[in-house]
Amino acid sequence: MAKKKYSIDWEDDLPVSFEVNGVQYETLEDVPDEGDRRKLEAMLDSSFDADFNDAEFEQLQKETQQINGVTAEKIIVWVFTGVAALMLMIAGISTVTTLQKLGREESVPGIVVEVVERKYVDAETDNVSYYYYPVVDFKPKDGKRRTIQLNEGSNPPSQEVGDEVTILYEPEHPSDARIKSFGSSALMWILPSITGIVGFGFLGAVLVVQKYLFSPTSA
Repeated sequence: MAKKKYSIDWEDDLPVSFEVNGVQYETLEDVPDEGDRRKLEAMLDSSFDADFNDAEFEQLQKETQQINGVTAEKIIVWVFTGVAALMLMIAGISTVTTLQKLGREESVPGIVVEVVERKYVDAETDNVSYYYYPVVDFKPKDGKRRTIQLNEGSNPPSQEVGDEVTILYEPEHPSDARIKSFGSSALMWILPSITGIVGFGFLGAVLVVQKYLFSPTSA
């Protein structure tokens, strides 16, 4: 089968007619074959004022796909790099903040004077659950005794009334106290840990994309 020939006539940088195998059409809509229209549209997009055959059109399509592919990959790399930088920045800031808080905390003995039960209802399943929050009595180094309900609840309750505990608090904010335990310390590292893992995950994805998609051997 003979290859088709395509051409576009231009005047003042505007297309005035289209030709397929010597048949002239005034507009693209006049071209009856959809494949011919697509090829002429590709020529318009490329702004080529020259005869175009099937082989040249296929080559142009391949080059366009390659360019679009590289552009999409670069966008993915930019997005992943931005997410990685943001997550690692949050991880770094929250790590410094946590270390500073730990460095400011002081410890004093305290006692659990009450355990408050709170009811929670799942809005989707209507399941009911209960959490128990200890109320502790302690005297900071400023000499003013305080009785505080802590924000760390558990089920089953981790303390009972009468339990002697060690209270950690910041001297400038004694009401922001916690019971010294592995669980309460672990909670302070949730944000740095999650953001750090996510950040390094996205950073690893960026390195993989750059290695396998942008290396000279992948071209």
